[in-house]
Amino acid sequence: MLSAHFILHACLSLAPPLLAPPLLAPPPAAAPPQSQGERKPAPDPDGQDAGEREAGADWRDFGTRDPLLEKRARKNIEIAEFYARQKNFRASINRLTEIYEVYPQFTRFDRLLFLLGKYHLGQRRLLEDEAKRLAKQNQSEAAQRKSEEATANDAEARRYFSELIERFPESDLIREARKELDRLPALPVANQKRSPS
Repeated sequence: MLSAHFILHACLSLAPPLLAPPLLAPPPAAAPPQSQGERKPAPDPDGQDAGEREAGADWRDFGTRDPLLEKRARKNIEIAEFYARQKNFRASINRLTEIYEVYPQFTRFDRLLFLLGKYHLGQRRLLEDEAKRLAKQNQSEAAQRKSEEATANDAEARRYFSELIERFPESDLIREARKELDRLPALPVANQKRSPS
């Protein structure tokens, strides 16, 4: 009975991203209640009083980090790493993309960018293998689609590694990101004009 409970708990805590609660922005800060004896400060020239400014302000206005979102982001990275060990790179990418979009102040944003690039490369490898399998089964159209998806993952990996190098030049992950960028195939040149021969 205990092992069934443990397995159920483990399954629920590692639910797929569609079932897991998303990272949410923190609720707006509430203004402290005023007693009847307190006077409300006079409004500023812009029509907003000091109490309204404080109530509307949140951690993003000051460039600080929200401890709750920090904790959730770290947990999502743990879950993404679990999915990656299972070769479920799409689920890993979804978890990390959620952090990327919702919480750009994350303390380890450089690591997040690196993992996004790395997992896009993992997804590319899976898609290339699938394309080869489909080609052997004479399903050339499906194989072509998988190959195009793999190329799109290359572009995404390049984007995340480049962003890491640009935004975090002092990161300890720069050397590995540059190695991964060097391993990526060259970008195809779009609309390249051919010279007449």
